[in-house]
Amino acid sequence: MRPWRRVLVVLAVSQLIAPLVVSALAGDFLRSGATNEALITPAGYAFALWSVITLLCAATALAVWRFGLGSSWETSLLIDASVVFVGFSVWLAVAAQNWLWVTVAVFAVMVGALAHIMLLLVRRRGDLSCPPWLTTLATVTFGLYLGWSSIAVFANIAAALIDSGVSPDAALWQGVVLVAAAAFAVLLTVTLRGTVGYAAGVLWALVAITVGAAGRDSVALAVTAAVAALVVVAATAWTRRVS
Repeated sequence: MRPWRRVLVVLAVSQLIAPLVVSALAGDFLRSGATNEALITPAGYAFALWSVITLLCAATALAVWRFGLGSSWETSLLIDASVVFVGFSVWLAVAAQNWLWVTVAVFAVMVGALAHIMLLLVRRRGDLSCPPWLTTLATVTFGLYLGWSSIAVFANIAAALIDSGVSPDAALWQGVVLVAAAAFAVLLTVTLRGTVGYAAGVLWALVAITVGAAGRDSVALAVTAAVAALVVVAATAWTRRVS
């Protein structure tokens, strides 16, 4: 397990460096092209969450390297986390090249790996023998990562469709994408027993979409995103009550 702990630390640090490298080579590509044309693109401030997530990942990786998780499935979790961290850098690289359908595929892999990590941390929490604070740190870190990513993958789908020729000003199809994102978020909320970190990531994304849609004068989509956020809050509260 120790080799994978070291690998995780290196890859966690790479997430801090990759945005600087890609920005130096490709500029601020996230603010131009189809990536920023969809009506359901989150408001610009929302992307600051990436800094929080990557810093938390680095802190979690260092803590796991020092203390370990103390479970039979630690290696499986570390491999999944390594896939996610590599995926982040790959996503930045392909997005900078405007290969938007590839970004969707990369995000889908990341979401799958993050979902498996969270299932282990939430549903097999009793297997862990690490300090309780480390369990909490890992659950919040990967929950926040999954929450944001599970909505971002749908935003990437919207950008890819626009890049393929679909109208960026048509609200109907973007509403369908937004509803699908919300339904997926509710499913994961229930599956993960209303984990606060996951809910926080989803709500950050949905509120930012609300602000972004309103700023593009799309009232219907702004209201849809706001309602979706309220549904996620209700699903989180209900799931935590019955779990």
